[in-house]
Amino acid sequence: MSGPDAVEPVPEILVVDDDLYLLVAIKQTLTLNGYAVRTFGNPVEALASIEGHTFSAVLADIRMPEMNGMELMERILEKDADLPVILITGHGDISLAVEAVKKGAYNFLQKPVDEDIILASLSRAIERRQLVLENRRLERQLIASRESRSRFYGLVGSHPAMLGLYSLIEAIASESDPVLIVGETGTGKELVARAVHDVGRRGAAPYVAVNMGAIPAEMIESELFGHEKGAFTGAIQRKVGTFEYAGEGTLFLDEICSMPAQLQSKLLRVLEERSFTRLGSNAAIPLKARIIAATNRDLESEIVKGTFRQDLYFRLNVLPVHLPPLRERKEDIPLLVDYFWNEYCGGQNNEARPCSPELIRQLMVQDWPGNIRELRNFVRRYCVLGERDSAPARIAAPVAEPETVSLPWKEYMDQQERLYVEQVLRKVGGQVSAAHQLMGISRKSLYDKINKYQIELHQLREKN
Repeated sequence: MSGPDAVEPVPEILVVDDDLYLLVAIKQTLTLNGYAVRTFGNPVEALASIEGHTFSAVLADIRMPEMNGMELMERILEKDADLPVILITGHGDISLAVEAVKKGAYNFLQKPVDEDIILASLSRAIERRQLVLENRRLERQLIASRESRSRFYGLVGSHPAMLGLYSLIEAIASESDPVLIVGETGTGKELVARAVHDVGRRGAAPYVAVNMGAIPAEMIESELFGHEKGAFTGAIQRKVGTFEYAGEGTLFLDEICSMPAQLQSKLLRVLEERSFTRLGSNAAIPLKARIIAATNRDLESEIVKGTFRQDLYFRLNVLPVHLPPLRERKEDIPLLVDYFWNEYCGGQNNEARPCSPELIRQLMVQDWPGNIRELRNFVRRYCVLGERDSAPARIAAPVAEPETVSLPWKEYMDQQERLYVEQVLRKVGGQVSAAHQLMGISRKSLYDKINKYQIELHQLREKN
């Protein structure tokens, strides 16, 4: 029912019997008990009435000319597999009726038919039918909701890839197996981890996030597993690690690829044994938290290079989740811009106007290497500086000379990336804090690129 005053539809019963006397008697009984009834003496005509009609149940005799009750039932179930069919049998038809039940009949009643038995059987059949129809309605509503929704636990987007991601999160949220989230920098890996936590049964328990790339290597073990007083110089009291603090909640290990090799083996042992110990202690503490790891690197390539353990990869990659980069779902850019504009400007007293259609079109042709983080930074600049002073910084790569065209793809892309990084750093006078925000990547990722390409920051600062 759609409201307190809505009226439930009257259940309609299809009755089929070539015995017209019995047909009239059954119709009278059912009508007096509040049912709507359609009767047919011809099973072929009865079958035709199924099309475009929603019956609550069918009562049919087994012995009829042209088409017997068994065949009629099979043809009805081909059209509507969940429609309850109750067969009326004579004394010699019991074995046939039992076979019919095996083939899908809801029940069979023996002649002479008792009025109370008919009503009781119909009541149960109709209750099941209404439950099936309600489940169908809810499933259609859920599918329509999924297809139309554009926000999901902090995630924004209605691209098919995002709708699939929402469904995947719902499917894995209540499990306990480790989750490995893979996606480029700025795609929202932590938002996905948080959504998995919030949707599942651990939502009320702690959610603890640890960025493995932001912790000094010598402190990671203490940070994760804790330590006892006196475990090492400076350990003046017991410390509870994040594994223990997360309790029965979720522990999110971001940038798992940054974990030192010696700790990878310890993490593998913890996941296998489901227990850990604080530094300076021999007492095992049960691991109750769910582990979600994330990386912006291709871990299979890292395994080949020897920087990541293959056995740990298999242990973490039980339920994989892949986040698409923004360039693969540009249709979501208007939604994301609107979301960030309302977050930064909507409730504030400033003169920033919503982005114009022309600006949105310009944003949709960009590739956004920094993904959603870069787009968010742009909207933030727009709210502060206005449209003219916040246009996304894009430095055009020079036209490839013949010798660069013949380079391998990876080498060519490395050249272009180095050129881009150098030009951005030159633009901001070698200031990493300004450059990583402008590029929409983390400070650590920018330092990784500086080290990879051996860029001399002091020279860029001197030139400025």
